[in-house]
Amino acid sequence: MKIISYLFFGAFFLFTSAQAKQFEIFDGQFYNGLYYPMVDIIEWGEANGELPHIEFHIHSKDKPIDVSVVPGDKNGKPVLWVMYDLKFRGERICRHVLAPSHFKEGMKLYTYRDNSDSDYDNIYISSEPMKETGVIKTYAMPTYEPCTDELASNKPDNSRKPSSQAAPNVSSPAAPSAPGKDGKNIGVDYENNAVPFSF
Repeated sequence: MKIISYLFFGAFFLFTSAQAKQFEIFDGQFYNGLYYPMVDIIEWGEANGELPHIEFHIHSKDKPIDVSVVPGDKNGKPVLWVMYDLKFRGERICRHVLAPSHFKEGMKLYTYRDNSDSDYDNIYISSEPMKETGVIKTYAMPTYEPCTDELASNKPDNSRKPSSQAAPNVSSPAAPSAPGKDGKNIGVDYENNAVPFSF
């Protein structure tokens, strides 16, 4: 009887493990029966006196994907909270990626899109205006919306406060801001396994 019980629980464990949802990565592979195209995320360094910016190379020419980003902070590191909008199948995926060190929460970002490459669409995220050309056009990002799946890496909702926490006194002085970082010695974000980086 013990052997039958062990076999039953072993089979149940294998079945439930097989049914667990896979963590979707944009690496040109299938997850949970759906294809997630390659998305290369590249930080370009200073050139011609410009600050670094981020580029999303989206390898999905036949089924365009929109991207919405919000600058923020996670564990003291600058990040972009990213929402991928796969409208062609009604799916949104929320992740976060490391951002250039000068990206700060609440700062204005300038976004552009270049669809001229035959292999990928390029979305530029910059803290400064960029010069538009014949192929690089201003890009209106969709509104960032938190994702509902259990594996989402959503932007924290700072508007919600626990009911036990009293509302802050409006007249109280603001807390001092954290010292800025120069981009050096910012370690790898080991929690950020959401999107592959290409450097």
